[in-house]
Amino acid sequence: MPQALSAEDELCLCLARGDLPPEVRRRSAELLQAPLRWDILLQRVREHQVLPLVYRNLRTLEFQGVPSGPRTQLSVAFRANALRNVFLCRELTRIMRLLGEAGLQVIPLKGVTLAESLYGDPAYRVCTDLDILVPADQAARARRLLLANGYTEEFPHPDCPLIPQSEFHDYILEVHSSLLQQSSQEKAALQDIWSLAQPQEILGAPAFALSPEWLFLYLVGHAAGHKWDLLKWLADIHQICLAANMDWRLVREKAKRFDLDLALVPTLTVCSTLFGTPVPAGLPSQALPPGVRLFPNSVAPEETWNEHFFYAGLLKRPSEKVRWLVETLFVPHLSDRRFIHLPASLDFLYFVLRPLRLIWKWSWRLLSADLRGLGRWLGFRSKL
Repeated sequence: MPQALSAEDELCLCLARGDLPPEVRRRSAELLQAPLRWDILLQRVREHQVLPLVYRNLRTLEFQGVPSGPRTQLSVAFRANALRNVFLCRELTRIMRLLGEAGLQVIPLKGVTLAESLYGDPAYRVCTDLDILVPADQAARARRLLLANGYTEEFPHPDCPLIPQSEFHDYILEVHSSLLQQSSQEKAALQDIWSLAQPQEILGAPAFALSPEWLFLYLVGHAAGHKWDLLKWLADIHQICLAANMDWRLVREKAKRFDLDLALVPTLTVCSTLFGTPVPAGLPSQALPPGVRLFPNSVAPEETWNEHFFYAGLLKRPSEKVRWLVETLFVPHLSDRRFIHLPASLDFLYFVLRPLRLIWKWSWRLLSADLRGLGRWLGFRSKL
């Protein structure tokens, strides 16, 4: 666990996990007896999307030391999340049945199915959206089927998330046909993923499940790509490591074969640092990349401008880095299309708008950081 944490942050780390080992349980009880700034603690658990796990473990501790106000807030938020996840379970079940009856293969990713498998109940994870993986040669057909059965799209693009037609539901459905962005090993990895995927009944519907090793590597790559900035993802990885149903030899082999080793070792280092996750023998320890700040992830404003470039460091080959850079700078994203709506005949202008938006965005961040730095300097001078 990192040094010099506040009592609120340390308690958040203790409680943001599936189960409390005896030493963590004892430390949690000690912290709950000390004066706590509950507004800070509640802010942390919401920011890092671990409120359901924190609530679960506080309930296990019989809410000792928890004032009535924060306890009520936690209870209300937990129930709201549980109700939302009930709906997401029903909708995901409908989607899996719809695609399965059409002869399409589908693997649910993360979300409520991960909560069910790791924590025994979909209520114990914050799930914002639905994500599914389909084979690349079935992706177009899957999208057409979903568009004909309750979903719409903001723009006719294969990577555009699907939106429920009902205005009462605030989530998106992402239909993935790949998992390793910009990697030259993507095609081979997908072949391996689907060859090992097992047909299962998931939430009462026929579907496929990632092998334990690929589930772990997928979550590792996802967390690393986002610079390990949410405890929710790290808690999932920690729980998988404790389950001990993986073949670590296969994990190492696949990580090396599919260029995921640059994400694997530092992710385990992060989990070990924060949660005490046991690191299997044979995996070397590794210092975190420069600029990485772990929980509570207090990134300085002047550092935020280069956050987007972190993912490139996880790519091994220069050609992959160049491809990533070109796509980042010039290929239009959904955010560009949301920024300004152009008719289909002017769609090519998004390729010009994209770099202009990025230049403006990064320039403004740099300017804001400079102004904040100047303000701090002037404040310091005024005290002399």
